[in-house]
Amino acid sequence: MTSSRRPLYLQRSPDDRYPTFSNREQLSITVPPPDIPIEVSRFSPESPPLPPLPARRRSVSTWTNTIMTGGLTPKSKDIEANVPQSPRSVTTTGTRIRDRFTKIFFDVRTLMRDRDAELVPIQPPQLQPWPPLHIDKKICCADCLCHQKKKRSRRDRFLLWVLVIIILCLLGDVIFLNIHVLVKSSNSPTTPTNTTTSSSKTLSADAQECLSEYNVNAPSNPSGYPCSSCLPVLQGVSSSFSDGNATDAQQIQNAIQFCGLRAFFDSMDSNGQSALKNGEWVTDVKFCAWSGVSCDSTGKVGALTLTFPSVPSSIPNETGALSGLTSLHVIGNGQIPGGSLPDSFSSLKATTLLHLESTGISVLPDNLFSSLNQVTTLELIKNSQMGNNLPSSLTSLSLQNLVINNQNLNNPLQALSSSSSLQKSLQLLDLSSTSLSGTIPGSISSFSSLVELHLDSNNLSLPLPAAFPSNLGSLTMTNNSGLSGSVQGSFCSLSKLQTCSMSGTGLTAAGSCSVCKFS
Repeated sequence: MTSSRRPLYLQRSPDDRYPTFSNREQLSITVPPPDIPIEVSRFSPESPPLPPLPARRRSVSTWTNTIMTGGLTPKSKDIEANVPQSPRSVTTTGTRIRDRFTKIFFDVRTLMRDRDAELVPIQPPQLQPWPPLHIDKKICCADCLCHQKKKRSRRDRFLLWVLVIIILCLLGDVIFLNIHVLVKSSNSPTTPTNTTTSSSKTLSADAQECLSEYNVNAPSNPSGYPCSSCLPVLQGVSSSFSDGNATDAQQIQNAIQFCGLRAFFDSMDSNGQSALKNGEWVTDVKFCAWSGVSCDSTGKVGALTLTFPSVPSSIPNETGALSGLTSLHVIGNGQIPGGSLPDSFSSLKATTLLHLESTGISVLPDNLFSSLNQVTTLELIKNSQMGNNLPSSLTSLSLQNLVINNQNLNNPLQALSSSSSLQKSLQLLDLSSTSLSGTIPGSISSFSSLVELHLDSNNLSLPLPAAFPSNLGSLTMTNNSGLSGSVQGSFCSLSKLQTCSMSGTGLTAAGSCSVCKFS
């Protein structure tokens, strides 16, 4: 009969000095027949016979923690003691077998310990001592680059927050002012009327609205400022208010000047506007920095120069807003600007120089220079639509320079030389290429201050005057084919003459004729 048990094997763990037991495979024990001699144990003395124990069918092994079953036959024997056993001695036999195995395992364990004792333990390698580790301590200074970067970073963050706060404050102010202006505009008429006027010391509601609009919105949107409605309102502000409110008065003046200039811009075609935008026109309200614009010490526009294509289709009526204008140059392409001068042009009372060239402007008003009585230089060149007659008010001026070229005129020499004011003031008279015909009047010698006289390319005829202005330094009458004959006296006797040309005429000198050239 065969009884099965789970065998126990000795196993050493690599990390453990002591053996352990583990289950590998089933253990089979075969009990020989009774007639076969039993070999006496060679490992331990014979066990004495044990007293009989009460029969137990089952017992629990405290060593293997398994259940021992009493399934042995009545003829089973103690293999080592050669003592037959009865069924009641099954448990005793199992205990003995267990003891034998225990002793075997103990001996093996002891032998293993002895062998381990003979082994020489592994000695740790002899390592050379490490040299001392020297670490240089970094010297920390306030001027190090790292500290500078940290300080700069903190400073930049601080400045950024300050900038954000300032921008938010400005946006709040702009929003508040816009709301204020919108509320006022909703409560007031859209188009200012003459019934809304400024008192001597306060502004009307319309004037306040226009001033606020200029201060708040015009700098960022100059083309959106309502000049058409605000310009007449601001022009109506009394001077007594300006005397007591210098800051507001200056802004009112700036708004008026801005609207006067923007009227020129609005009257141009796209090419003209594009050219002026390159010169900063209507990109802001700092009009004194616009190309072709110069301002005086009070902030008013003092000089304005417009050259094609940056010229208006016609001179705008708002030109009169430029009350401080002293010099105006307009050079067109022969067709624009065209039309007539606006009535407000007579408001340019401070103008001293007026230059109109290659325009399509029609006849000048006869009383124009009654208002522009400060003009000292008048230059009219290539204005084919201006007519043949000069304004009669011209003779009332104290002109110093009168230049009219390349446009037809009825001979004005008689009228000019008869003007008492011009006789004293006129220093330069140039009427070249104006189709003058007839004779030079003898009264021309009355120009006591005249220094230059140019009558070139005309149709003048004889006789020549007996005397010319005594202070002449330059005289030219070239290309006048109607002049011929010999000259004796007349301009040849001028002592101050430095330049004299009679080429293109039939004149010759009867004798010495100063510096004059006849060929």
